[in-house]
Amino acid sequence: MDSDKRTIAIVAIGHWSAALTNGAMRVVLPVYFAAAGGSISKIAFLFFLFKLAEVVAPMGMGLTLNRLGYKRTFVSALGIHTLISCFFLFPASVLVFFERFVRGIVYMTDLSAVYIKHFSSREKQRFFVNLILGLKEASKGVGMVTGGLLLTVLTLQKTIIVFAAVTAASTFMAMRFLPDLRERSRTPVRKIWRAVDGKIKTLGWGFGLLNGALDAWGVVILPVYLTTVFGLSPGIVGTVMMTEYVFHGVVVSLFSRYINIPSDARTILVMTALALIAVCLILSVPLPLSTFLVLVFVYLFFFSVSMVYYNHLRLEFASEVQTSLDLATFTTLSNVFKPIAVLASGLLVESFGLSWAFYFAALLTLFSALTCLWLPRAAARSNALLGSYEAGVL
Repeated sequence: MDSDKRTIAIVAIGHWSAALTNGAMRVVLPVYFAAAGGSISKIAFLFFLFKLAEVVAPMGMGLTLNRLGYKRTFVSALGIHTLISCFFLFPASVLVFFERFVRGIVYMTDLSAVYIKHFSSREKQRFFVNLILGLKEASKGVGMVTGGLLLTVLTLQKTIIVFAAVTAASTFMAMRFLPDLRERSRTPVRKIWRAVDGKIKTLGWGFGLLNGALDAWGVVILPVYLTTVFGLSPGIVGTVMMTEYVFHGVVVSLFSRYINIPSDARTILVMTALALIAVCLILSVPLPLSTFLVLVFVYLFFFSVSMVYYNHLRLEFASEVQTSLDLATFTTLSNVFKPIAVLASGLLVESFGLSWAFYFAALLTLFSALTCLWLPRAAARSNALLGSYEAGVL
């Protein structure tokens, strides 16, 4: 049991180190290129490449896990995260675009989830997956404020190299201590889609639409708007975004551990989606900075509640024999709307104004709510114990 806890801890550290870098990029790149005179659509294209890669990444990661084993895939992913950070030694070159795509390809979520599925007891899986993914969001937040602060005193190159050192350290730790596991089932690529249960696919579509809604305004529009409209400095923008993501991570972690709403999961997913639509419509009107930020926190609260149930249901629906492929299918569908949302919102804002990013987000959220109605009630009721067990802490 102690070795299992150590395994989960090493996986968590590796995942969080990659999230730290991704969080820093969320602030550093928009602020740096906006200051250099780049347009919103050009900055959006950088993140479009990242989000586009995330669509195809999970299936590639799932196949790699299935064929090469868990440890080799996890260590290689962290090593690639470290290597591509060095591309920013040449920020004016095409390597920056290449880095964005490769960073999205090396997707860490399923690499953590497969270890949780096999190295933690069934009753603790929900707690561990939400702890790791929740604190991953908090780690992004720390990366945001750290990246923003470092950028005010260091060059872009030196700022990114600091984060490369962190992922390098976690790579060596995983190489030294992480155990390996290989799956016996090797489903042919052409049969994967048919082999995955329909509940996984429906759940993935629903979460994908919800993720697209968040990215429509949260990836590019938010940091650029805080900088250009409210006149905040890179350090302040990083601090604001850090606070939001730490709040998001804390809500996910605490909600999954202590709160139990007496209703089925499908109902909760639909109700939180409707609440998110209302918040998007309010954000679409001009607001003072303080009101705007409060509503962002409200949005993240409801999004976090939804994320807890999506995280739990994906492990609940995943099979034991082809865990990596089931989770890869879910994550692929979860990411399919992200690049569309980032690119489309950038174009909409440039053409019609800020409000259209929130109108677009509200539309995607509505489709997410409708998709969740296709989840079977029987499966949702099986999660009535959600939050009712005694979970240990890491």
